[in-house]
Amino acid sequence: MSKKIVKPFIATKDPMVRDILHRMSDRSDEGLTKYKVNMEMANKPFSKWIDDVQEEAWDMIVYLEKVRQVLKKAKII
Repeated sequence: MSKKIVKPFIATKDPMVRDILHRMSDRSDEGLTKYKVNMEMANKPFSKWIDDVQEEAWDMIVYLEKVRQVLKKAKII
């Protein structure tokens, strides 16, 4: 993988969207460094992809519940 990685030009007026896109790009770069393949090159059985998505979703639910509890304790919600 000798191609130079160039950050994409992101044309959006929404600063939150721009921040999310930059963070996604940074995460992709980290994955390329760690795994030496990009998502287009990634090859694994569909069942493994499903397992990975389920695990990510479970983590997300736990993170959201943590935020909810912190906000409730602070009487914000």
